[in-house]
Parts: sequence; structure tokens; C-alpha cells
Amino acid sequence: MNKKKTHREINNFQETYLDEKYRNITFEIVLVSPETAGNIGSIARVMKNFNFRNLIIFNPMEESSKILSHETQGFAMHGGDILLNSEIITIDNQKNHIPELKKYLKKFDLIIATTAKGKRYTNIKRLAIFPKDLSIPYSKKPLNIAILFGKESRGLTNEEIKLADIILRIPTGFEYSALNLSHACAIILYELFMKINVVKIGRGEKPVLLADKEDRNLLYSFIKDLIEKLKIRSYKEENVYLAFQNIFERALMSKKELSLITGLFSKLNSILKDIRLYEKQ
Repeated sequence: MNKKKTHREINNFQETYLDEKYRNITFEIVLVSPETAGNIGSIARVMKNFNFRNLIIFNPMEESSKILSHETQGFAMHGGDILLNSEIITIDNQKNHIPELKKYLKKFDLIIATTAKGKRYTNIKRLAIFPKDLSIPYSKKPLNIAILFGKESRGLTNEEIKLADIILRIPTGFEYSALNLSHACAIILYELFMKINVVKIGRGEKPVLLADKEDRNLLYSFIKDLIEKLKIRSYKEENVYLAFQNIFERALMSKKELSLITGLFSKLNSILKDIRLYEKQ
């Protein structure tokens, strides 16, 4: 294989990058009345994992000092900057919770709510889709999307869900469907991450580079030569070749794996060639 080409691919390799189609979209994670600072910290951590940076803590049950404490930063780990830069919105009169939430959400172009319920199609208020079925729109103009998560104890209320455009539900086992808030957030952020990013195999200074068509064609040429040298019956030659090709085309081969396999077939060809020369002497 071409070593200069491989070296160039390694230098230019990007494991993960935002798909160009989604560059105008901004996501904000909105925690509605979260009850425990530890979960808030854990959510900041998973946000960092999946490249989400905007955290809104709306009308929390904990004091701001507790949310931003060193203890909560311990839960956030490397997502501490997300926690410390979060927007904390407090409401003195709890009767104003829904009006204030509705007013705040007007800044968003699309509101996505999450629920553990919504399994029954008769519950129109909570008719939900799975995260994998969510379609993220393309936009030439800036598009601001809110992802709403409710209280740990009961999730979002029907009144809060009414403010959303789309409702998501994570499929779970029937016996116990309630997920921890930070776990649910991690699953949904992962699904969003996979939708809006180009993700490649491999990471770091020595990434796994997948074998391309040119690499595979080199292997196929060695296989063809080997089939000819082995004098396989003519009516089987094509099928044997196609069998190898089909197997390798279905496989997700790295350049390194293909190089090792190609080397094996090359060695076999050389051995057969030497045997032929010896027989002619």
C-alpha cells in the first residue's frame, strides 16, 4: 500500500467533527426544577462528553450555592466549566413557574421535551417518539433548540410538556421504565451527538484508518493471481474470486488488517512462483 498516502491520511484524520449541515444549530439543555445538585453536576459531565455546552437550570430545588459548590463540581469532573457557566433561573413565587417557563422558552425556535411516560397512544398529551426517530432539521439561519428535562421524582408535568413541539421517550424494559435523570440525559445527548456529527473509527495519534477501494483492489489482484496459479477449475474460478470479494466487502477492514492479509496472499504467490521455477529445472 502507498505509505505516503497513509501518512497523509493520518495527519489529516479527524475522529469526530460537526456535520456541515448542522453548523447553524445551537442546543441548550434546560433542566426544569431539578431536585439534586449531584445530578446537575453529572449532566454537566455528559454534556462535556458529547460537545454540548449550554446548560440552563430553571427554578431548581437546590440553592445556587449548592449547585455551584466544589462538591457538585466533583460530579461534573471536566464539565466543571459548563456547570460554572450555566444559567440559573430562580423563581420566588412558585405560582409563576409555568408562566415564567413559557416566557423563557419563547427564545427558542424548537422545544424538545423528554418523558418516561407516553407509551399509550391514547395519551395524546404525552405522545412521544424515540430519540433514534428524531430528525434534526437543516437550517441556513441560526436555529436555537431547547432540550427539556424534568424533576428526578416525576419528570416534566403535562403543563410543562404542553410547551414543547416534540416529545422524546427512551425505550426501556416494561418492569421498570424510570431512568435516573443524568442517565436519561446521557442517552439522549449521545443520540443527538451521533445525528449531528461525522464519527469515524479510531482516535488519537494512531487512528484506525479504514481500507479504501484502492487498497482492496490490490488484495483482489493477489487473490486472482493465486487462483490462477492453483489451477482451480475454470467454472469455479469466478465464484471463488467473488466469494473472497463478497466477504472482504462486507467486512469493516482497517488499512493495517488489509495490509497483513495482502502480505499473506503476496507471500503465497511468491512461494507458488518459486515452486513452479523449481519444477521446471
